[in-house]
Amino acid sequence: MSQQTSASEQYSEVGRQAHSPSTTAAHPDPDATVIRSRTPPGQTGQASVTALLDADTPWQERSAPRHARSSFPAIREELAYTMMPDILEGPASSWLQCYTSNCVSEEQVERIISSLKDEGLVLDHEGTLRWRDFPDKPSALRYPKKANQQSTGKKDASATTETASSSMATMMHAAAQEPAGRNKTERAVFRSLGTIINTIVENSPPNLSPSVRYKEEPYATDSEISGSQHHVDGALRLLKSTTPPTLTRSTAATSDIVLCFEFKCEAVPENINDNRWKALYFAFHALHSDCQRKHTYSITIEDNHVSLWYFSRSHSAKSQEFDLLDVRAVVRALSALIFSNVEDLGYDANIRRISEWDEDAQKVQLRYVYRLDNRFFKTLKCRDEYDDLYIIGRATRVWEVIEVTSFDDIAPLAKAQRTILRDVWLGHDSDTEREIQEKIFARCDELGRNLPLENDPRLCGVDEATRTLLRERLKDGSYKNLFLTIEADYRGALSRPPAEGFTPAPYIFSEPVYLNQEAKQRGADPYRGSTSRANSIATAAIRSLPPPSMPREYKPRQRNFVVYQEVCSALHELDDLYDVVQALLDALLALQILFLISWIHRDVSSGNILSFMRRGNLSDLEYAKEFNLSVGGRSSDPKTGTTIFMAWEVYSSTSIHKDKEADDLDDTEANDAQETPDTSLRHNFQHDLESMFWILTWLVFTHIPGQDCAETIVELFHSRSPRFSIARLDFLTDHKRCKKRLGSLRQDLPPVIRAGLLTMRVALHNGYLQRGTSIGDMSSYSPIYGQFRNILETIAASVPRGTVKLVRPRPPW
Repeated sequence: MSQQTSASEQYSEVGRQAHSPSTTAAHPDPDATVIRSRTPPGQTGQASVTALLDADTPWQERSAPRHARSSFPAIREELAYTMMPDILEGPASSWLQCYTSNCVSEEQVERIISSLKDEGLVLDHEGTLRWRDFPDKPSALRYPKKANQQSTGKKDASATTETASSSMATMMHAAAQEPAGRNKTERAVFRSLGTIINTIVENSPPNLSPSVRYKEEPYATDSEISGSQHHVDGALRLLKSTTPPTLTRSTAATSDIVLCFEFKCEAVPENINDNRWKALYFAFHALHSDCQRKHTYSITIEDNHVSLWYFSRSHSAKSQEFDLLDVRAVVRALSALIFSNVEDLGYDANIRRISEWDEDAQKVQLRYVYRLDNRFFKTLKCRDEYDDLYIIGRATRVWEVIEVTSFDDIAPLAKAQRTILRDVWLGHDSDTEREIQEKIFARCDELGRNLPLENDPRLCGVDEATRTLLRERLKDGSYKNLFLTIEADYRGALSRPPAEGFTPAPYIFSEPVYLNQEAKQRGADPYRGSTSRANSIATAAIRSLPPPSMPREYKPRQRNFVVYQEVCSALHELDDLYDVVQALLDALLALQILFLISWIHRDVSSGNILSFMRRGNLSDLEYAKEFNLSVGGRSSDPKTGTTIFMAWEVYSSTSIHKDKEADDLDDTEANDAQETPDTSLRHNFQHDLESMFWILTWLVFTHIPGQDCAETIVELFHSRSPRFSIARLDFLTDHKRCKKRLGSLRQDLPPVIRAGLLTMRVALHNGYLQRGTSIGDMSSYSPIYGQFRNILETIAASVPRGTVKLVRPRPPW
């Protein structure tokens, strides 16, 4: 026993040394909901732009994640690196108690072991249990000759029962048939583990029903997402498939794989890394490809060291290693998983997979049916889906749906209209979007009954026409047209809290060369932002990053379904600059109304400003909150926005202000902004407005065809560019440099576009400089809304519909 303990400790220490990063870094959130853009083939100056831009630009159709087109080893390393702050480790007993149904008693474990004895798979020599097919560690069994020498060297082998001796002889005879010196594959060495698992399944104790069985073939797993495939060494597959019969295939359906196995016969650092990266990527692949999945599992084995893995939207957890040769420990772990119910194994009972003939595509298509209490909605088209190298986070999906009768009756209801369903994981203690919207509407209605006085600081610098518009909207309730109409919402599955005794373990994954230079600086939100394709741009490796400003809390997340009446287009889906500007004007009015009731949105992006019947809507209110300096502080899980639309202060956790005169359009060069580290920096009203500025700038640079401005696009809108932060600061605070970059736009564009962006920049910069640290001064924000409105109205008047067409850049695959 002491030898086993020291070996385990030595193994763990090897892992810590091999995987220990120099620091634990905060990381961006997978939750930035974006849709990839497209540009027509053959556009001059566009190919190189889109190849470099794909990190942060949105996409739409369900296909393999953009990362799947890249080098798998590079992707696995990067995924492991981003997961460092999210992985916990603790005792295997706690892992089994927390992350399975925990329905197998010790008495039932003994019954199962007795069945394995009856089948000859477990040998019992004077109370010492041994596996028939694992007489020694896998590293010794890899070479048959070596295995024979080591196994026959045990003096007590002759003292076993006649059955045990016969089994041992048979096993050694089979091993001897292998050519001397030839390696056996990991799958061959570990194949008997499948026999053990399926024997447990077929000899279930009373009152226990298995949900899975072991399957080694086929080696490849596949999903309905085009181009998405993964290889595993073995798997626990559902006994009752979730894959509709019409979608059967020769490869194993990823949706049916509850748990993947990764085997290595030798416990050396490179094997440990490889197993763990593969297990992690399988979890990412499974959770991304199947909307039913709440969480997933893996088991990694290196030599005789077994680890259990759990991956969810709130955290991931690895058990401490236990010994493969410990029969009782292995049976206890396998039984806990085999006899867990399907929902506890990670399948959401409120979502069902179906197949249906699609007249437009002329083929059978996979659909999902979502249940919201007693209402059912069938997916028709994916409108928006997260595409980031993260498991933890919101994992937002947006579907075009139609209401149906039930899971089993999927014909649309009479007079049912197409609607939008949003599937998102939020903090379990967070308000839903409906709850937040109701709070906002209640405050707006109250304000409509008690309109602000003429000298109210919130109306400082607001012209009479805008004041009249705001009063009318608030008084008659038409402000609600600026937001989406929520048809239904539902709180669904809840992720599990961390198991008892589990603590952060960032050393578990080795720190790879950091491939995507993302927003991982101090204070960067570990739950926002989007990642990038690993091989689309060469960047300098970053091996040392600042630690997060506060420790993670690992709060559970809860699944939320929201159905909206309006079927809208996101801002980046529009094909005319005039329509974009009109939608921005309506979104600006919505933000100004939020300002009047002291609320901030905190997640303004091109996907959250929508167009419906040429009317702008501000959506996605999950992160909206009241701006109150006397309440709360900086959260350990800060909520910000999509990286390329994020205000520079929020992105960098640095304030822009100094006691010098602000700049104006006549300056030959703007004053350099002073960077003052500010750990207490709050998301304020101007940050939402700055996001609008970045959205319009991004669309003008990336969606107007025939431009040669690749360098500017990479530096301003590619978050892994080495100059991303400094380039955006320069663009925002240096008039001369901003003007030079705008000079790379097409020269035949209406001059009002460049002038408008320059003027918006000045309004923002002056606002930061003049406000300084007085972020509670409401009168310092109100003039900027009017300045933005004048700029957007001027652009709209100068670019009538049809003047400037927009084209979505194509992805590089």
